[in-house]
Amino acid sequence: MTHDEILKRLEGCRLPEWDELPDFGLYMDQLVTYVARTFPGISGRLDLTSSMINNYVKAGLIDKPTGKKYSREALAQLLMISLMKVSTPLDVMNKILHPESGIETKEMYSSFVATQRRVKNEIIAKGNIPALDYALESASLQLALRLLMD
Repeated sequence: MTHDEILKRLEGCRLPEWDELPDFGLYMDQLVTYVARTFPGISGRLDLTSSMINNYVKAGLIDKPTGKKYSREALAQLLMISLMKVSTPLDVMNKILHPESGIETKEMYSSFVATQRRVKNEIIAKGNIPALDYALESASLQLALRLLMD
């Protein structure tokens, strides 16, 4: 995969800002559709099903719906999970999404979006580097994350 192809795929994973998220409840099918439209052209590991959402609720990863409608906070949690699930175990995601410090979902999501933007800009700045370099950096960061979460 070329550097330009990597950048194109990253562009396809652009998270909306907090204020761009719907501020009204979404039903399950609307939630699935919203996430699919947020990541156009990216399939496979980012796909989301109703069963997966139900499992995330049962695991305490996302907020429970109120009257079958999911809140903006639940949507933000689900968008973060959709990107993290590729490389992050559920127990680590749970610690990230529900820190002991009690950070609000809005603040956490905004930080997540800013970090995603920063990483994309760093990749652009690096230019055309071998995919192995990305893999090594990712593995190192995942190890650091696991050590921090233990």
